[in-house]
Amino acid sequence: MRQFLYEIYNDDALSASVDAIRKELEVFGEAKSLLFHIYCGIDEEGWILTIRDRLYREFPFCEFCGISSNAEIINGALTDPVILLSAMMFKTTDVRVFFFPDVLDHEAETGDQARRIIDDTPDIKAAEILIQGAPVDNLTFLHSLDKCSRDVKIFGGYPISHILEGGRRFIVTEGGVFDNALALITYAGSDFHIDVGHTAGWEPLGRTFTVTKASKNTLYCVDDISAMELYRRYLDIEDDGHFIENSMEFPLLVEDEGMTMLRHCSVTGTEGALELAGYIHNGMKVTMSYGDPIAIVAEVDARAEEVRKFEPEAILIYSCAMRKIFWNYFINNEMAPFQKIATSCGFCTGGELNRDHDTGHIMWHNITMLTIAMREGPKTGRDIPRVSVDTTAMHGQTSLVKRLTTLIKATSDELRQSLSDLTEANEKLLHMATVDELTALYNRREIERRINVALDDVAENGGVVSLVMIDVDHFKRVNDTCGHETGDKILEGVAAVLNATVREYEGEAVGRWGGEEFFMLLPGVTLEQALERAEEIRQTVEMYPFPKIHRLTCSLGVTVVTGAEDKKAIYTRVDNALYEAKETGRNRIVVGEERHNPKPS
Repeated sequence: MRQFLYEIYNDDALSASVDAIRKELEVFGEAKSLLFHIYCGIDEEGWILTIRDRLYREFPFCEFCGISSNAEIINGALTDPVILLSAMMFKTTDVRVFFFPDVLDHEAETGDQARRIIDDTPDIKAAEILIQGAPVDNLTFLHSLDKCSRDVKIFGGYPISHILEGGRRFIVTEGGVFDNALALITYAGSDFHIDVGHTAGWEPLGRTFTVTKASKNTLYCVDDISAMELYRRYLDIEDDGHFIENSMEFPLLVEDEGMTMLRHCSVTGTEGALELAGYIHNGMKVTMSYGDPIAIVAEVDARAEEVRKFEPEAILIYSCAMRKIFWNYFINNEMAPFQKIATSCGFCTGGELNRDHDTGHIMWHNITMLTIAMREGPKTGRDIPRVSVDTTAMHGQTSLVKRLTTLIKATSDELRQSLSDLTEANEKLLHMATVDELTALYNRREIERRINVALDDVAENGGVVSLVMIDVDHFKRVNDTCGHETGDKILEGVAAVLNATVREYEGEAVGRWGGEEFFMLLPGVTLEQALERAEEIRQTVEMYPFPKIHRLTCSLGVTVVTGAEDKKAIYTRVDNALYEAKETGRNRIVVGEERHNPKPS
């Protein structure tokens, strides 16, 4: 395969590009596929459609798609705002472009259609997605697309504009220029090889928060602090008309499904909300972050070495517009190494898509640089010199930044360690306050608290909850004849039986009530079901291989609650049922009948 790049300023440049492509095709020989990407740094719809129509007319067998750009990357460097044309010629690879002109409110359906196309394409190796950002619900789309074959590499980008706020963001398709569209490009063939990787380099700053209110791309609160207040309190960044540009260097580092991603703010919302350039949802862990030049360069160098070993014939670079803002006039330094490996082009994006190799999930990134290396055929072993980011010109300019980031990193690491130690200590205190030391079940205070919460819920909302009280028969005799050490082992064994019975995911719980007595909480369990569970416990205890004891039994009292009752009466009822079980022969179950006495005021 080969890739050729052209900057199109006017009709003459377009004609010259067409002639050059025609000549390159003659040299290349018969091509199975010809793919045109156009990266649009100029928002002139008429001129864009003129280019599209000319390409279709001159090369009717071509595949075509385009996207608006914040900056265009040609030969590993940014160019002035222009229409950048990439012509990719393939010998054996079948490349197809599919357009979806109306994605908004049809995200799941579009994702399913795209997935079917991918799964129905023979010998497919990769799929490129160019998709509109908000208000399109991309998370729903990606969840549908996630189901496609795990063997297929997925990558792509989001449109943006040279005008960050208020600029038009669009996809160019066979049918026109759209603000609400998706382009899917499939790459298929036994000889086609692709390697996709992303680099970030942003480091965590300060403590970790939990998202407590979010919807799609909108972040409202973390730890019940408004998103805007987060930046105001910790970075002194105010919503003064320059919030976006001032906050760009400090994006949010979020965790989702074991992956870390960056999120930068694209629009400020009402009541302290922030519109992010990527999805966000409740429960995500969020940390503020900062760009570390040393970490970024290290990641880029490592990625460049991977690409070099891959021996590509063409490289696409899809880099977030925020990286351009961060690096300023050093932005070319991180892209230049790839051009030394193979012809490189691409654009500065509003977000990046990349499928995680380990999980198979398609992740929506911000502030990363995707490098997509392609070739046809096996490696040839050709000698490609090692490449790296040229930091010569950066040393003087960034020495202060490097020292400050070292200080920030060390301070943040120490703060996170302190918070981790404090969290661990709090968890130990909570464990000590709620768990019985001997049996590792809940202690009386905690199991009683949980029972009371369940009883309040039934009183207020209806439903059913069953309670089971368990007592080890003749336990004092065991202690007197076998010793307290054996008695402790027996209590541990009974606790193991009870713990194996409860279903914590359904809200069930068991605790040590005191001495040899235990209490079990069974929300949503009817009396009949509770009796079955109690009988299972009784039989298991009777057959359990306790140390030094040939046979041990237990007695059980069971009751059910289906409405508002006096709690003291409920506890008395189940306790009386247990007492009756012990007085009438032990090793049995007695039911304390439910009473519907009104709850006292």
